[in-house]
Amino acid sequence: MKHMFEDGLQRREANYVPLTPIDFIVRAAEVYGERLAVVHGEIRRNWRETYQRTRRLASALRQAGIERGDTVAALLPNIPPMIEAHFGVPMAGAVLNTLNTRLDVSSLLFMLRHGEAKALIVDTEYSEFAHRAALEFPELRVISVADAMPADADKFIRATDYEAFLQSGDPEFAWTLPADEWDAIALNYTSGTTGDPKGVLYSHRSVVLHAMAAGLSGAFGLSAFDCIMPCSSLYHGTAWGLPFAAAINGCKFVLPCDKMDGASLQELIKSEGVTLS
Repeated sequence: MKHMFEDGLQRREANYVPLTPIDFIVRAAEVYGERLAVVHGEIRRNWRETYQRTRRLASALRQAGIERGDTVAALLPNIPPMIEAHFGVPMAGAVLNTLNTRLDVSSLLFMLRHGEAKALIVDTEYSEFAHRAALEFPELRVISVADAMPADADKFIRATDYEAFLQSGDPEFAWTLPADEWDAIALNYTSGTTGDPKGVLYSHRSVVLHAMAAGLSGAFGLSAFDCIMPCSSLYHGTAWGLPFAAAINGCKFVLPCDKMDGASLQELIKSEGVTLS
């Protein structure tokens, strides 16, 4: 017998909006727009600027032929484009596959093949992998990030510079919600220590719940006055949910430049007021 409370509560447009962490950066741009979002060397961007850049990335990816459900891989250290990819790729309806920078080239190529990546955002530091990937996957769209060094033209064949790629995108890009909150947002891989790497999918819903849990008092207890400096690599577990948790609370992300020593890191922590590391 059907209970009276089972009638009229079905999912409808009027009572249901799919959960997605993209909403967090929209709110951050509106509520914390002038608050610093990302600090990296000379780069200092607020949440409004960061949101615009993620929209540019999403727009440029769509213009490059990336469609809903396609995989976009990223091999990046802890630099601003890594934060932008966590929002910009799903804004395009695509699935982000962050790659472990410590793995060998053959393992990384396996992940590109298995994940059916259509685009690769790669730092110029990983030129050998970029070269091998371009040769093995002729249709792969390679986007090079020149964080610490320019791209070697012999290694980054057919590559587009990341900043030029962003400039081709629309800062007012009208991204759309996922069709369902259970849609994939990220593809992660195990390291494959006992065989081939295994793919692990995250949904929009799971990332939202993870990010909200991270901000609770029993976890990181984040607020708008916190400053995060991730010591662990952001390719792990969809960046540990930190970019999304930071957007919820309007936190500042400090990303140390490569090869900083202990003294300079200590000074950076002090000068930027790091509260979580």
